[in-house]
Amino acid sequence: MKLGLDAYSLRWQGWNAFQILDYCAGLGLDNVQFSERAFLASLDEGYLRSLRCRADELGLSLEIGMLSFDRYSGLFAPEYGSAEQQLTDMIRAASALGSPIVRCVLGNRDDRLGSIPYEQHLEEGLRVLRTVSPLARDLEVRIAVENHGGVDFLARELRAFVEEAGIDYVGVCLDTGNPAAAGEDPVLAADVLAPYVVTSHVRDSRVWAVPDGAMVQWVPVGQGDVDLPRLFAILSARSPAAPINLEIITGVPSHPRLIPYLDPESSFWRMYPDMLAQDFARFVRLAASGKPEPLQQITLPRGARVPPTGELGEQLRAQQRRHLEESVAYAKTVLQVRGAGLPRDNARQST
Repeated sequence: MKLGLDAYSLRWQGWNAFQILDYCAGLGLDNVQFSERAFLASLDEGYLRSLRCRADELGLSLEIGMLSFDRYSGLFAPEYGSAEQQLTDMIRAASALGSPIVRCVLGNRDDRLGSIPYEQHLEEGLRVLRTVSPLARDLEVRIAVENHGGVDFLARELRAFVEEAGIDYVGVCLDTGNPAAAGEDPVLAADVLAPYVVTSHVRDSRVWAVPDGAMVQWVPVGQGDVDLPRLFAILSARSPAAPINLEIITGVPSHPRLIPYLDPESSFWRMYPDMLAQDFARFVRLAASGKPEPLQQITLPRGARVPPTGELGEQLRAQQRRHLEESVAYAKTVLQVRGAGLPRDNARQST
């Protein structure tokens, strides 16, 4: 299995796509996913050609993506055009870059409680996917829908969505951090979705029980409570072609996050009223086994989305790189996902 990263892991560094490629080659990775359109300076043919050329020089494969393809979602970016136009543009860009997938999302968990019924979000998403299906099939680019945003889809919901859309051109971007934020065991999510996983976002979580339910905190790979060896065994056996892309999200003030499932009137149960009891029991068992030991880290000031200037900003950027590099080392040495990129000495460092 290829070892790579999602560029979101480096979002605070201020690097362009070429600098990210150089850094990833220095870590000995195989794959880089530019999961959002904002990571690319342009979709112009010349820019994409030069980016692919640099990736080829470094021995890196590429994946690209975008955010929401649902015009009703709070994450939808209308400045890029309609959902159909955005997916069309990204499918063509993927073909030019040699990316086998376009990662995208329906939305996030907030959409499940908004003024638009959840079923309408699903209908709109399916309509858009079917509209672009001829192009995706023609260019042999899979649309990889993520279980996103803590989450918009529980695993069984996403599996049903992909099957209804059409498994010949739609697959799954498995995020291993988001399920726990929705009271779902990440190993269960991997097991349910494995037949359709074509790419991934991988991180670990600490989970522990509290009087109101459980707390969840995203942490570097190997520093949490998720049974990662079992999760990786599932992916290795059932979706071995899907890259393992590390998406390390730490330093955010929203975590640890309370999952208030012991309150029957909480928003949690309004978001996920149809969660299967047998699935939820897996998460309760995970929480019961965890220890109340939050990761000690520097965090962004509340309300901030990027690090401030000055010493705190430098500390946050350094911590981001350190947590990613710790995750790379764990994935290679413990989980035996070995990247085959160029060694650090052979990669031009632009950082």
